[in-house]
Amino acid sequence: MSVQAHPSKAFHLSGQRDPYSDASFYAQEDVSPYFVQGLLVFDESNESFRNTSSAGLNQAGTILLGFFSFVGSLGSQGVLVAFGGLTANVAEAVPVKRLESPELRWQMQNIAVYDIANERWYQQQANGDIPSWRSAGCAIAVSAMDNSSHSVYVFGGWGSTNTQNNDGNVYVLSIPSFTWIRVTLDTDQRSQHKCHLMGKHHMLVVGGIRPNGEEQYPSGMAGCDTDPKFNQGLGMFSLNTHNWATNYDPEDGAAPYQVHSSITNVIGGNVTGGATKRTPDAGFSSDDLRKLMSSNQQKPDASMTNTTAPEPPSAPQKPKSSLPLSKGATAGTVVGVTISALIIAIVLYLIHHRRRSHRKESTPTDRSISRPLQPVLLNEIYAAPAGHELRSGTLEDNLAMMYQSHEVPGTAEIYEMPIPSMSHELPTLSMSHELPALQGSQAAKIPPPDTLHPALVDGNRGDGRGIRHQTRTAKKQ
Repeated sequence: MSVQAHPSKAFHLSGQRDPYSDASFYAQEDVSPYFVQGLLVFDESNESFRNTSSAGLNQAGTILLGFFSFVGSLGSQGVLVAFGGLTANVAEAVPVKRLESPELRWQMQNIAVYDIANERWYQQQANGDIPSWRSAGCAIAVSAMDNSSHSVYVFGGWGSTNTQNNDGNVYVLSIPSFTWIRVTLDTDQRSQHKCHLMGKHHMLVVGGIRPNGEEQYPSGMAGCDTDPKFNQGLGMFSLNTHNWATNYDPEDGAAPYQVHSSITNVIGGNVTGGATKRTPDAGFSSDDLRKLMSSNQQKPDASMTNTTAPEPPSAPQKPKSSLPLSKGATAGTVVGVTISALIIAIVLYLIHHRRRSHRKESTPTDRSISRPLQPVLLNEIYAAPAGHELRSGTLEDNLAMMYQSHEVPGTAEIYEMPIPSMSHELPTLSMSHELPALQGSQAAKIPPPDTLHPALVDGNRGDGRGIRHQTRTAKKQ
């Protein structure tokens, strides 16, 4: 019997050795199958097996063709629940004909609980509407929204070689009260099938065979399905409505599990939980089991139950280690990174080169405007451009206004606006260069000719848009 518990762990409980599982049986004469102990744990994260003890499962520590389920919201790592099927002492010969012996039957009121975190088995007696003994059926488990109860659904299995004594009922083992409840009455018998939780509240039944009259294990096509309920060997049972279905609605399947009234009528509460019966009729077999049954985790996603288990809050799940890259993948990664770096370097170089070229083209050859200007008398300048009225101040201030040029802070570039295309010739003056006598502070305002701004001396800015000028030498008397 096997069950998937955690996202990376699966469990296989006990079983037997026979010619179907051990080829060495074929090489020996008069060798009968026998049961074996052990709880085999498979860790998918490192693909390793580990065998733990099943001695506390029952008196013999073995089970064959029983029911095995996982309840993820009990304990810190969940619990395993086992019951039914057959049991025999280790290494005791169990011929095929002996499997029908009543002395090997492990009755359905005997429940075994395994605490995964502490690797400990507990045995508990169940009560309620206990089903007749059976084997080779299937079970799944779901929890109420508030974790006040946990329902282990059981379907099918053979209980007798007389098919008239078998049934197709669905039973629920309610935990922690360990109460058996029959939730359907059906005659559709089936064995050797598997059950899975589909969505959050559907039991998917896969495979199995049906009896043919009094023949429990019919050969050929006699045991195949003809009932539409199990079309193509698949059956669906709604845990919310307790009805068999032939169609599956994903939207409905995503709805949370609701405790059916046939269960709450026995244990109390409502569709979301609130169970009032939470202890067995005769009490728990031990105080440690009582504590385990009350150590509910936070509500897990219902889709995790029976297939995966949430990690406990105190022990966050460690991420799975990724597989190392192959040599080819590593080489490809290095080449890709190198090419990417080269492309980025080329793009950055082109951008830098374009900016430098643009800066050279936009930088004036004559930076005379940026040079400091000596103050002059503004009333000595004639013919200001249209729209520009000369005001009191220095020549540098008015030239900046006339040319409308400025220097961007923090850069060496000068951005100039177009200069009006007009002539700024000064009137022809007499060739006399004698300046009239000036009074007061006016004499101090006239700079020597050799200190005038080059734009007033050279008559040309160097770019074809110079301003002609002459200095006024004397006023007409």
